Amino acid sequence: MFENPVKQKLAAGGAAFGAVVLVPHPLVMQYAVNSGADFIWIETEHTPFGTESVDYLPVIARRKGLTPLIRICNLDAGLIKKALDVGASAIMIPQVENAEQARRIVEYAKYPPQGSRGVSPMWTFYMDVPWKDYLPVANDETLIVVQIESAAAMEQVEEIAAVDGVDVLLAGPMDLSASLGVVTQIAHPEVDRLLVDFPKRVTNAGKVPGIAVAGYEAAAKALSRGYRFINFGNVLNDGTKGIAADLERLRALPIGS
Repeated sequence: MFENPVKQKLAAGGAAFGAVVLVPHPLVMQYAVNSGADFIWIETEHTPFGTESVDYLPVIARRKGLTPLIRICNLDAGLIKKALDVGASAIMIPQVENAEQARRIVEYAKYPPQGSRGVSPMWTFYMDVPWKDYLPVANDETLIVVQIESAAAMEQVEEIAAVDGVDVLLAGPMDLSASLGVVTQIAHPEVDRLLVDFPKRVTNAGKVPGIAVAGYEAAAKALSRGYRFINFGNVLNDGTKGIAADLERLRALPIGS
């Protein structure tokens, strides 16, 4: 019951694809879940809301058998605990620079003896899940994603990947471009060189390489490079693009027979 479907796919050598939710509303979350994505990324780093607004949206994904992921805004024990207590079975922490930070993330996300997370997962009440069933397997269920977003962090990939409890190292192309002095130029040769090497380095270190891109073509390219944890969709943006594309086709049609 508590086996994380994304962790299962990745452990079997497969790929997991995700869609991001930028608005903390149950209807938006339900549309995201209905997309069939493997994981739903609830974004709280670059949006103006926090755990209070997220509330129990992750439960919607859990009920459908999907993995709810919350990206928190920084490495903070309280934020990690709150994200997991409202039901996230995956967390993502941005701008991880070294192995020591990665170890702290694992400590905050795991219950003793692996970590120091306080015990009170409130989401369980919404699914009638007894703590006696969930708590013994909670550490195994939780997926930890750390973001590698600077040139300095890229130099530490193997050390970060060696941290027990870290599951996915996710490259951040935009922040990486900024750290290299070519902000927004994610196709810049130096940025691209690091992104090409990244999957092999992470895989060789025994962990899963991930990336966030925009659209099918970019996701297919990432997959061909060896990335296996790929976010490529935005429910609101992609939905709007779909309507716009259909409108263009409809307006080109003649009226009547």
